[in-house]
Amino acid sequence: MLQACRFAVCWNKKPSMPILPVLPSLARRHSFALIAQAASVSGTGGGHDRHGNAAVTSFTAAQAILAATFLALSPRVQAQSVSQEPAYGLGGRIGLGVATVPTYEGSPNRRTLAGPDLTLSYRIRDGGTVEFGQRGLVWNAVEAGSFRFALVAQFDPGRKDRDTSTLNPTPGDRRLAGMGNVQSSIEAGVGIGYGPLMMVARQSLSERGAKGAQVDMTVEMPCSVSDRLGLRLALGATWAHRDYMQTYFGVTAAQAQATSFSVYTPGSGCRKVEASVGAEYALASSWKLQASAGLTRLGDVAAASPLVGRRNGASAALGVAYAF
Repeated sequence: MLQACRFAVCWNKKPSMPILPVLPSLARRHSFALIAQAASVSGTGGGHDRHGNAAVTSFTAAQAILAATFLALSPRVQAQSVSQEPAYGLGGRIGLGVATVPTYEGSPNRRTLAGPDLTLSYRIRDGGTVEFGQRGLVWNAVEAGSFRFALVAQFDPGRKDRDTSTLNPTPGDRRLAGMGNVQSSIEAGVGIGYGPLMMVARQSLSERGAKGAQVDMTVEMPCSVSDRLGLRLALGATWAHRDYMQTYFGVTAAQAQATSFSVYTPGSGCRKVEASVGAEYALASSWKLQASAGLTRLGDVAAASPLVGRRNGASAALGVAYAF
């Protein structure tokens, strides 16, 4: 269920100790200013601001990500963090959750999702770590200190041109009636990470669903507030090839005749930038209460689509899980 809500957060290891208080005051002030600038731009304009003057730029998003990376990679921060060697073998969690999300990316309407949430992790001695969860199937084949190299497989659920049920994670809205369904597809790619920074390049393998390549860059910063409470901040940006943008944001001549949307042929560009915060509270030794909230802002190319009724999207999720 929570695959549809990209901001749900789960942990495979204990979060590190709080990191922000040890930063040099000048560098900390400058980095936070960049992050606050991007957040303030993303938060303005409300919904129907596709042609407004508050458009966030890729440069502003890059500033925020680079600032967050500096905060996370600061040598003094690393010296204060507490790391634990993950256990070998199988681990994971299973739970139930509920989320509120837009009906599709760029939709002015919302929907509620409910369903199970499963995360599995298997760590092999000298063989890396295999993970299955909200990000799909990931094999961290190389783990050398803070560096990691991964092979990635992800599932794209597609999109319906009608409303979908609470238990169906596939996005959909009757607002898109006449556009036709986007079939589900499989994506494969590679990822390179260092510390909290991760970059993944992936390509669709399906001829039926979305086509084209995408590149994701994310920065995740965990911290522990207490023995029971942990927080995680994440910032990310996604670039998409024009074939992918055409599938989800383009309107062909035939689709324009079947709907009230005008013809639109997008090119490659920034698909979205996003920020999220998650919290996990230990109810007992194995039972966890999880909550998350996130904001997404579409890039200029995507936001110019006639399918987009709201450039800024918000999501929230709440769940309980049993860890093993």
